[in-house]
Amino acid sequence: MPNYRRHYLALPVFVTLVTHGRAGWLNGDRVEDVLVAMRGVKLNYPFRHIAHVILPDHIHWLFEPEADTNFSKLVSAVKREVTWRMKAQGREGPFWQNRFYDHLIREEADLQAHLDYIHFNPVKHGHCKRAADWPHSSFKSWLARGAYTSDWGVAEPGNLIGMNLE
Repeated sequence: MPNYRRHYLALPVFVTLVTHGRAGWLNGDRVEDVLVAMRGVKLNYPFRHIAHVILPDHIHWLFEPEADTNFSKLVSAVKREVTWRMKAQGREGPFWQNRFYDHLIREEADLQAHLDYIHFNPVKHGHCKRAADWPHSSFKSWLARGAYTSDWGVAEPGNLIGMNLE
């Protein structure tokens, strides 16, 4: 079994959560279940939500945990909360891959690249023609802040070429 080393620093962290077997069950009410779980675990594991995208078989999420928050426990709590909701609805698991990918954001250019990666991801996977068309992401809130234009994400941004975090 691989020995993963995670560093817990008070920095933004980008994570990728993948469904078990890449099953495409993250749609409809399941999207809301994920968002409710994210808000709910914030009480026990404080963090600042920066961005997210929820696709049928995976989630990209960027957040900044408070100094004493263990982001692995935070991510596990979200997965556990969604699993409980699924089981309460009579669904059978497993629902998630055991592990998740993480990356600590250490500089502004890296933060921008990961924000762009998150928001371009539905276009990359062929779910929509431009980032603004995907309803299950934080793109519209960043658009409202003036960080993007409504036609952004029609083509792959240059800072993402060769970047693959799947």
